[in-house]
Amino acid sequence: MKFSFERIFIIFFLIVIIGVVALGIINFNANRSYFESTEWIEHTDEVIKESTMVLSTLQDMGVRGYITTRDSSFLENFNNAQKAIVPRLDTLQSLTSDNKSQLLRIDSLRYYALARLNICTKYIAIAAAKKLDQADLDTFTKETKSNMNHIRSTISDIILVEQGLLKKRKESNEQSRHDFNMSVALIFTEIVLLLIVTFISLVLYLYHRKKSEQNILSLNADLARNVAELNNANKELESFSYSVSHDLRAPLRIIDGFAQIMSEEYKNKMDAEGRRFIDAIRTNAQQMGLLIDDLLNFSRIGRQELALHEINMTKLVEHVIDSFRVLNKTIGAEIQIGQIANAKCDEHLIKQVWINLLSNALKYSRKKEKPVISISTQETETEIIYSVTDNGVGFDMEFSDKLFAVFQRLHKVSEYEGTGVGLALVSRIVTRHKGRVWAYSVPDQGATFYFSLPK
Repeated sequence: MKFSFERIFIIFFLIVIIGVVALGIINFNANRSYFESTEWIEHTDEVIKESTMVLSTLQDMGVRGYITTRDSSFLENFNNAQKAIVPRLDTLQSLTSDNKSQLLRIDSLRYYALARLNICTKYIAIAAAKKLDQADLDTFTKETKSNMNHIRSTISDIILVEQGLLKKRKESNEQSRHDFNMSVALIFTEIVLLLIVTFISLVLYLYHRKKSEQNILSLNADLARNVAELNNANKELESFSYSVSHDLRAPLRIIDGFAQIMSEEYKNKMDAEGRRFIDAIRTNAQQMGLLIDDLLNFSRIGRQELALHEINMTKLVEHVIDSFRVLNKTIGAEIQIGQIANAKCDEHLIKQVWINLLSNALKYSRKKEKPVISISTQETETEIIYSVTDNGVGFDMEFSDKLFAVFQRLHKVSEYEGTGVGLALVSRIVTRHKGRVWAYSVPDQGATFYFSLPK
């Protein structure tokens, strides 16, 4: 089969799209793995630090000065350590709650720590009642020394285990960082290749067009035929330019979107090399022009700072609904507004959330004889949960994990218009507010979309 230059060019761009998507997924997973391993390293360091603090606190629980002199000023360190030891042990237990073997060691440590407290308390009481003789002091020394040896041994075991975990986690962290840097480098290479091929193709088309025009001018006898051929060539060129423009939109959308997320949300966690690669990706993508209309809003939201204020959510929702009515988007639909709690948020961004959710509800219920949409609020101790319910076509919950991903659609474009960006935009806005977003549905029985904002 003979392939034209246009087809080869389009196939090339399709391959680039697939490559960018694959590399983007690899890059995202490597980035997530890198930051998760970094958090585990910090967690392990914290366990080691807290273990050392427990040992220091127990060592401060010495009362020998008091029981030999009965001077109450020697009890200050004991009293401070007595108040601090149980909270420190609780903190250490909480930090190691995922490690059963460490929890057993901490239980032993707690036993020895309480035993040391009881020993000191007992001899304080004895010293307060009478002057201790040498036999009493020897017994006290023997008991505290044995107890402290057990404590040091137990804490040493805890720290030794954590140091072993720390070594493994640092190795994993280094591998994740290497994978991340490699994926960024490959994405950058694909962008450069994309730019080079685009430039070459444009030069070739300009060359062929100029050559065609010269041939037409030189063939006076076939002027009419050549003019027709030139018109056809121009139409093919326009068609090809549209195809190139259309195909360029998808890879640039993916490249700039991933680069935007990484540069803004993980900027302080990346090394200089990673930041340099990200900056290069964005610069080269933007040089090709603004070919990504649907994601410009997505990009702007990632850059702007949140302006948090107490918002009258009822008025905001009513304003959005009024704007839909002006555009005749609510024809035949019954919109029920329940009690809507106010929240501290960025009014402009949360307004976009309501616009997208209500637009979806109206779109997917418009084929019903009587579309009904209801808006309500629930409150918990930590968050406010808003919901938008419709009686439309719904979706299969098996695919609910795809709802809030970019370009993921559960319905055909021929049935319902859209780009697949709206819910991803909702998810990002809510996530930036440190909230959650999810949905529940039964096919042909409507759907409910939820998002929460922290109190």
